[in-house]
Amino acid sequence: MLKRLELTLAARPQLLPEETFVFVQDVVGLYSGRFKIPNYQNGCAYLTTHRVCYVDNTEPRKYSAVVDLSDVDRYDYYAGFLRSSPKITFYPNQPATAPTTGTPAFVPGRSSSSVSPRSLTPVAASPAIRPQGSTWICPICSFSNPVPSNYAPQVTIASSIPPCLACGIRPQPSVVDKALVAQNLSLPIPQFPSLSNSPKAPSQIRHETYAPSKQSSLGFACPRCTFENHPSLTSCEMCGERLVSADIPDRALVDNIDRTDSPGPLMESLKIGEGGPIDYVKFSFRAGGAPAFYEKLKNVMIQRKWLLQNAPPVPNPRRRGEGNISPDIQEATSMGGRAKLVGIGALEWQGDSVRKNNDIVMRGALDDLESLMSRAKEMVALAESFATRLASQQSPSSSEAAKALQSSTMALGLSTISKDQVSTDLYLADLARQIAEFISDDRRAILKREGGVITLVDLWAMYNRARGIDLISPTDMERAAGLFEKLKLPVRLRRFKSGILVVHEAGHTDEATVKKIMSWMGAPNVRDATEAARTGDWGRAVTALEAAEKFGWSVGVASEELEMAEEKGWLCREVGVEGVRFWVNFMAPTAGEA
Repeated sequence: MLKRLELTLAARPQLLPEETFVFVQDVVGLYSGRFKIPNYQNGCAYLTTHRVCYVDNTEPRKYSAVVDLSDVDRYDYYAGFLRSSPKITFYPNQPATAPTTGTPAFVPGRSSSSVSPRSLTPVAASPAIRPQGSTWICPICSFSNPVPSNYAPQVTIASSIPPCLACGIRPQPSVVDKALVAQNLSLPIPQFPSLSNSPKAPSQIRHETYAPSKQSSLGFACPRCTFENHPSLTSCEMCGERLVSADIPDRALVDNIDRTDSPGPLMESLKIGEGGPIDYVKFSFRAGGAPAFYEKLKNVMIQRKWLLQNAPPVPNPRRRGEGNISPDIQEATSMGGRAKLVGIGALEWQGDSVRKNNDIVMRGALDDLESLMSRAKEMVALAESFATRLASQQSPSSSEAAKALQSSTMALGLSTISKDQVSTDLYLADLARQIAEFISDDRRAILKREGGVITLVDLWAMYNRARGIDLISPTDMERAAGLFEKLKLPVRLRRFKSGILVVHEAGHTDEATVKKIMSWMGAPNVRDATEAARTGDWGRAVTALEAAEKFGWSVGVASEELEMAEEKGWLCREVGVEGVRFWVNFMAPTAGEA
C-alpha cells in the first residue's frame, strides 16, 4: 500500500498528469498497522486529487512515501484522546491476509499431512470458533466492549446491539462483524478432543490445555491485562475481559494464546515500496489540522478524479455551422468521404476547418469549470500553437500577446495552497518550496534567462503574474525567501551591500562570478603592470550596462557584481565623463590569475 514518492527539486511531491494539490499539513507521523514506522515521524502530509503523500522534514529524498487513493477501500477518522494524537486510517482494497472460502487456515509448526481434511472441515464450518471474550473497539472513544453472546453476524440488527459502555454510542453491525473476523483470523485452529483419532479423558485435556499456576487458588490472571482477580469473578475488574477458570475446560481455547505486541514501541524496519503485507496505514497529526485534512479528503474521495486519468478523451460535439459550407465543398467531400479539393479551395477549406475546431474547443472548455479541467491538455496545446505562430512575428503587439500566452500557460501548471487554509508558518514553508520549484523549473528556465541571479522584486512580479489570482504580498515573499536555506532548497536569498535582495542558485559563489567576469573581459596574457605598459595591452573596460547585456542580469545586479569584484581586488574603476568603467586591476598580487 505504501510506495516510494518522487520529489521535485524543492522537495515537493512530483504531480501526476491532471493532478493538483488540495491541502498540506506539517508535523505528521506514519503508522503501519498499530506500530510507528521509524524515520517517518516528522514530516508533511500532502493531499492531492489522486494521492496522500508523506515528505520527511529531515531527509525527504530518503524517507518519503505515498498512498494511492485508488488503492484505498475505506478510511476512518480518530479524533484523539488525552495524549493520543488525531489519526486518519487508510485501509487497502484487499486485506493482506484474506481467507479462502472452504480452505483451512495454515497453522505454524503443523504439517498438512498430520491433519486429515475430515477433521478440519467441521472446524471451519463450526460457529463455535468465536474466541472467548470477543471484543469490539468503539470508533468514538476506543473503549473495548464485549460482544454479546447472542450476536449473529449479518443477522443481528443495529438496534439490538448494546451501546458502548464508556460513551453510550451504539455501534454499526459492520464494526462488530469486522472485530469478530479479525479475532478469528488471528487465532490458530484448535484441536477438539471429539475430532481426534484417539479420544482423551477430560483430565488429560485439562492438564494439556490448561496449565494452572500455583496461585490459581488465590485468583485468576486476566489474559489481557494480567490483573489478578478474585476467583468468584467472571470478568476482569480492570479491563472487563472475560475470565476463564482453570477448573472448567473450554473447547474453544487453544494450546497457546497468540497475543500481539503493545503498540508502544517502534517497528524494527519497514521497506517502503516492496509490496509487503500492510494491514492499514495511519497518518498521525501531532500539531492539529486533522479535521480540515479529513474534510478535504472526503471531498477528494467523492470526486475520484483519478478515474479520469486513463479515461478516453471527451468526445467532440457536432461541429456548428457545417451547413454553411459551400455546395461545391460539400459535393467534393461527399464523394468517397474524402476531400478531393486542390489549390486555393483546399487551403481555404483546411483553414476554415482549423478555425472551427479551435472555436469548438474554446467554447466547450469555457462552458463550466469541469469541462475546462477535462480539456486542459487541449487548451495548453492550443496556447502553445498560438505562441509558436506569434513567435515568428516581430511586431510589438505580437510580443505582448506572446508574454500573455506564456503567463497563461505557466498559470495552468501552477498549484497553490491559500493562506487561510493553514497556519502562517506552514503557509510560508510551502510558499518557499513552491517559489523554489517555480524558479528552478527547467521548462520555465527563469534563472537561466536571468543569468543565474534575479532580484526579489522581479521574482515577486513574475510569480504573481503566474498565479493570476490570490496574489501574495511583498512581505510574504521576503519571509518565504528567507526560509530557502533552512529548508535546504536549491536556491538562496542574498542581500548586497546596497541592500538589494537577489535570489540565486545554491551553488552560486563570488569566486565563480569573478572568474566569469575576468574571462569575459579578456584578461591579458601579461602578468604585471610593467609588461602591460610596455605592450600597451591593458585589456578592455566594461560598464554595468554592458555586463547586464552580456550575462542577462539587471543593471542593479550587474553593478553589485562588478563592485564585489572591485572589493576583492580583481577590478579597478575609472570615473569619467562617460560614467564608471571597470578595468582589470594589475596592482593587486592576484591580477590576471582569475
